[in-house]
Amino acid sequence: MIDVMASSVLNAPLAAVWPLIRDFGAIGTWLPGVKSCHIEGNDPGDRVGAIRCLEMGDVGLIREQLLALSDTDHAVTFSIIESALPIWNYRSTLMLLPVTNGDRTFIRWKGQFEADPEHASAMQTRMPTQIYQPAFDRLAGRLSGK
Repeated sequence: MIDVMASSVLNAPLAAVWPLIRDFGAIGTWLPGVKSCHIEGNDPGDRVGAIRCLEMGDVGLIREQLLALSDTDHAVTFSIIESALPIWNYRSTLMLLPVTNGDRTFIRWKGQFEADPEHASAMQTRMPTQIYQPAFDRLAGRLSGK
């Protein structure tokens, strides 16, 4: 398994950040590159087992399943169940913690996946720098009103 991780501090209270992370269908509003995002069927965006379908500008369709959601731990875990990405067994967790100094929010996105050796290094670099961190930057902008 390949492990990847990125973290950041958002200049917004946890109470403002959590609704955007908690709603599994809201990722389209803060993940760069998303052309469209919807929850399949009649499931709400906070139901464990819900499947979201993302249309990404660079890799086409990605289907992901919500595996766990904790309002106590402010954490969301999901897996990729279908994608053109050269990875498999992808599972990740987004977690929030309050930063009491300034009423800010610490955000961490950890992922694990498997990949063929010819794609492993590129994907290990891509996840935190081209997906996770840009998502944090977009969240920060959205929360600041920019």
